[in-house]
Amino acid sequence: MGKETMTFADQEIANRLANRKHFLKDIELVIDWKRIRKTLSKVEIRRTSVAGRDAFSAEVMFRMMLIQVWYKLSDYQMEEKLFYNNMFLWFCHLSLENPVPDSSTICRWRGRFSDKGIFEKLLNEINCQLSKHNIKINEGVIVDATMVESHARPRRKENIETEPAGDAEIPERPASKPQN
Repeated sequence: MGKETMTFADQEIANRLANRKHFLKDIELVIDWKRIRKTLSKVEIRRTSVAGRDAFSAEVMFRMMLIQVWYKLSDYQMEEKLFYNNMFLWFCHLSLENPVPDSSTICRWRGRFSDKGIFEKLLNEINCQLSKHNIKINEGVIVDATMVESHARPRRKENIETEPAGDAEIPERPASKPQN
Protein backbone atom coordinates (compact mmCIF):
# COMPACT_ATOMS: atom_id res chain seq x y z
CA MET A 1 0.00 0.00 0.00
CA GLY A 2 2.48 2.60 -1.18
CA LYS A 3 1.95 6.00 -2.70
CA GLU A 4 0.31 5.54 -6.07
CA THR A 5 -1.05 9.08 -6.38
CA MET A 6 0.10 12.17 -4.56
CA THR A 7 -2.58 14.02 -2.60
CA PHE A 8 -2.58 17.71 -1.72
CA ALA A 9 -1.43 16.84 1.80
CA ASP A 10 1.43 14.73 0.45
CA GLN A 11 2.42 17.59 -1.87
CA GLU A 12 2.39 20.03 1.06
CA ILE A 13 4.64 17.72 3.08
CA ALA A 14 7.01 17.38 0.12
CA ASN A 15 7.11 21.18 -0.24
CA ARG A 16 7.86 21.67 3.46
CA LEU A 17 10.64 19.10 3.40
CA ALA A 18 12.13 20.29 0.08
CA ASN A 19 14.51 22.85 1.60
CA ARG A 20 15.37 20.85 4.70
CA LYS A 21 18.67 19.07 5.14
CA HIS A 22 18.13 15.62 6.58
CA PHE A 23 19.97 12.35 6.74
CA LEU A 24 17.07 10.40 5.17
CA LYS A 25 16.92 12.74 2.17
CA ASP A 26 20.62 12.14 1.54
CA ILE A 27 20.15 8.38 1.84
CA GLU A 28 17.24 8.47 -0.62
CA LEU A 29 19.50 10.00 -3.27
CA VAL A 30 22.52 7.76 -2.65
CA ILE A 31 20.92 4.30 -2.57
CA ASP A 32 20.24 2.47 -5.83
CA TRP A 33 16.72 1.29 -4.99
CA LYS A 34 16.41 -0.77 -8.19
CA ARG A 35 18.90 -3.30 -6.83
CA ILE A 36 17.06 -3.38 -3.51
CA ARG A 37 13.67 -3.88 -5.22
CA LYS A 38 15.03 -6.84 -7.15
CA THR A 39 15.85 -8.64 -3.90
CA LEU A 40 12.60 -7.52 -2.28
CA SER A 41 10.55 -9.03 -5.11
CA LYS A 42 11.23 -12.45 -3.53
CA VAL A 43 9.07 -11.59 -0.51
CA GLU A 44 6.46 -9.32 -2.14
CA ILE A 45 2.89 -10.37 -1.37
CA ARG A 46 0.91 -11.24 -4.47
CA ARG A 47 -2.83 -11.00 -4.11
CA THR A 48 -4.89 -13.93 -5.29
CA SER A 49 -8.27 -12.37 -4.53
CA VAL A 50 -9.78 -8.92 -4.23
CA ALA A 51 -11.01 -9.50 -0.68
CA GLY A 52 -9.36 -7.62 2.17
CA ARG A 53 -7.31 -4.48 2.12
CA ASP A 54 -4.14 -4.01 0.15
CA ALA A 55 -0.93 -5.25 1.69
CA PHE A 56 1.97 -2.90 2.24
CA SER A 57 4.76 -3.31 -0.27
CA ALA A 58 7.99 -5.01 0.73
CA GLU A 59 9.92 -1.84 -0.10
CA VAL A 60 7.79 0.29 2.24
CA MET A 61 8.29 -2.23 5.04
CA PHE A 62 12.03 -2.49 4.41
CA ARG A 63 12.35 1.30 4.52
CA MET A 64 10.62 1.25 7.91
CA MET A 65 13.01 -1.40 9.17
CA LEU A 66 15.97 0.68 8.03
CA ILE A 67 14.68 3.60 10.09
CA GLN A 68 14.22 1.24 13.03
CA VAL A 69 17.81 0.03 12.79
CA TRP A 70 19.28 3.51 12.35
CA TYR A 71 17.24 5.14 15.13
CA LYS A 72 16.94 2.13 17.46
CA LEU A 73 13.14 2.07 17.39
CA SER A 74 10.91 -0.79 18.46
CA ASP A 75 7.90 -1.81 16.37
CA TYR A 76 5.60 0.14 18.70
CA GLN A 77 7.82 3.22 18.53
CA MET A 78 7.98 3.01 14.74
CA GLU A 79 4.20 2.88 14.49
CA GLU A 80 3.95 5.93 16.75
CA LYS A 81 6.62 7.92 14.86
CA LEU A 82 4.84 7.35 11.55
CA PHE A 83 1.83 9.24 12.92
CA TYR A 84 3.68 12.51 13.46
CA ASN A 85 7.12 12.41 11.80
CA ASN A 86 6.64 13.68 8.27
CA MET A 87 10.21 12.87 7.25
CA PHE A 88 9.66 9.20 8.17
CA LEU A 89 6.39 9.15 6.21
CA TRP A 90 8.13 10.68 3.21
CA PHE A 91 11.08 8.26 3.34
CA CYS A 92 8.78 5.24 3.66
CA HIS A 93 6.62 6.42 0.73
CA LEU A 94 3.48 6.51 2.82
CA SER A 95 0.57 8.88 2.33
CA LEU A 96 -1.35 10.79 4.97
CA GLU A 97 -4.57 9.44 3.50
CA ASN A 98 -3.70 5.77 4.00
CA PRO A 99 -3.27 3.93 7.28
CA VAL A 100 0.24 3.28 8.56
CA PRO A 101 1.33 -0.27 9.38
CA ASP A 102 0.77 -1.25 12.99
CA SER A 103 3.44 -2.86 15.14
CA SER A 104 2.21 -6.41 14.50
CA THR A 105 2.38 -5.85 10.73
CA ILE A 106 5.96 -4.60 11.05
CA CYS A 107 6.82 -7.66 13.16
CA ARG A 108 5.27 -10.08 10.65
CA TRP A 109 7.20 -8.49 7.77
CA ARG A 110 10.45 -8.72 9.72
CA GLY A 111 9.72 -12.43 10.22
CA ARG A 112 8.98 -12.78 6.52
CA PHE A 113 12.33 -11.16 5.62
CA SER A 114 14.15 -13.39 8.11
CA ASP A 115 12.44 -16.57 6.90
CA LYS A 116 13.56 -15.84 3.33
CA GLY A 117 17.04 -14.89 4.59
CA ILE A 118 17.15 -11.56 2.80
CA PHE A 119 17.20 -9.02 5.66
CA GLU A 120 20.93 -9.33 6.34
CA LYS A 121 21.61 -9.48 2.61
CA LEU A 122 19.72 -6.21 2.10
CA LEU A 123 21.48 -4.50 5.01
CA ASN A 124 24.85 -5.54 3.59
CA GLU A 125 23.83 -4.18 0.17
CA ILE A 126 22.79 -0.86 1.75
CA ASN A 127 26.06 -0.61 3.69
CA CYS A 128 28.07 -1.46 0.57
CA GLN A 129 26.32 1.25 -1.44
CA LEU A 130 26.80 3.79 1.33
CA SER A 131 30.49 2.96 1.74
CA LYS A 132 31.02 3.74 -1.97
CA HIS A 133 29.94 7.29 -1.11
CA ASN A 134 32.09 7.35 2.05
CA ILE A 135 29.03 7.27 4.28
CA LYS A 136 29.14 5.29 7.48
CA ILE A 137 26.04 5.06 9.59
CA ASN A 138 26.33 4.89 13.32
CA GLU A 139 23.17 4.07 15.15
CA GLY A 140 21.25 7.11 16.24
CA VAL A 141 18.71 7.66 18.95
CA ILE A 142 15.67 9.88 19.00
CA VAL A 143 15.18 11.48 22.37
CA ASP A 144 11.58 12.14 23.30
CA ALA A 145 11.25 14.89 25.89
CA THR A 146 8.24 15.42 28.09
CA MET A 147 7.33 18.90 29.26
CA VAL A 148 6.65 19.20 32.98
CA GLU A 149 5.15 22.31 34.53
CA SER A 150 7.39 23.76 37.20
CA HIS A 151 7.29 26.75 39.54
CA ALA A 152 9.58 29.64 38.69
CA ARG A 153 11.41 29.29 41.99
CA PRO A 154 11.38 26.48 44.48
CA ARG A 155 9.42 26.73 47.70
CA ARG A 156 11.22 27.82 50.82
CA LYS A 157 11.90 25.15 53.35
CA GLU A 158 9.93 25.47 56.55
CA ASN A 159 10.94 23.67 59.70
CA ILE A 160 7.98 22.47 61.72
CA GLU A 161 8.63 21.16 65.19
CA THR A 162 6.42 18.35 66.35
CA GLU A 163 5.90 16.80 69.74
CA PRO A 164 6.76 13.13 70.20
CA ALA A 165 3.79 10.86 69.73
CA GLY A 166 2.92 7.40 70.95
CA ASP A 167 4.96 5.60 73.64
CA ALA A 168 8.00 7.78 73.29
CA GLU A 169 9.11 9.28 76.55
CA ILE A 170 8.80 12.98 76.95
CA PRO A 171 12.00 14.37 78.33
CA GLU A 172 11.34 15.89 81.70
CA ARG A 173 12.24 19.40 82.42
CA PRO A 174 14.39 19.88 85.45
CA ALA A 175 12.11 21.19 88.15
CA SER A 176 13.41 23.86 90.40
CA LYS A 177 14.49 22.41 93.72
CA PRO A 178 13.01 23.94 96.82
CA GLN A 179 15.63 25.57 98.94
CA ASN A 180 15.84 24.81 102.60
